Amino acid sequence: MTARSAGFVARITTLSDQRARLHAGLPELHELYRDCVRAAAPPNPQFERERIIAQAPNPRELVFLFGLLNEGENEAALLLELVDAVYTADPQAPVAHIADEAWYYLRTSIDAHWQHDAGEPSLAAALAYLFSVLDDRWDALSSRTPSLPEPDETSVYARTMLLRALRDDLG
Repeated sequence: MTARSAGFVARITTLSDQRARLHAGLPELHELYRDCVRAAAPPNPQFERERIIAQAPNPRELVFLFGLLNEGENEAALLLELVDAVYTADPQAPVAHIADEAWYYLRTSIDAHWQHDAGEPSLAAALAYLFSVLDDRWDALSSRTPSLPEPDETSVYARTMLLRALRDDLG
């Protein structure tokens, strides 16, 4: 577990219940999604990367697209967002069935044979798990910086000749 993940767990542990932990922790998870998108998307001067990342309506989907969440983790994250929306609309709403489903997706994303679990699902544990594994993946990803190579005279000339040849061939 990274220092950032340990700090996240420490912060949500101080909160009184699963609902409060989920509500407080999801914005941090969403910021981690954006950090992962920043690390996965190469810098490009013609691309308004920061504005697009900041305005992305659902960065979790981009993180999934980049392969930083597996299908079970993505489904669990989606269900945690759903539980938070349900709790926001009605703090007394029953969400155990959604928590069960999120827990199932996480368990089977770790081990496909882990179908049955006698333990009670924990929304906060699911959130902390997702934050921790995603932070590990962000850490690994951010250590390598993908970017377009700087053009040199040779590559500029080669690309110029390629485009001209293609224009000549294709009209």
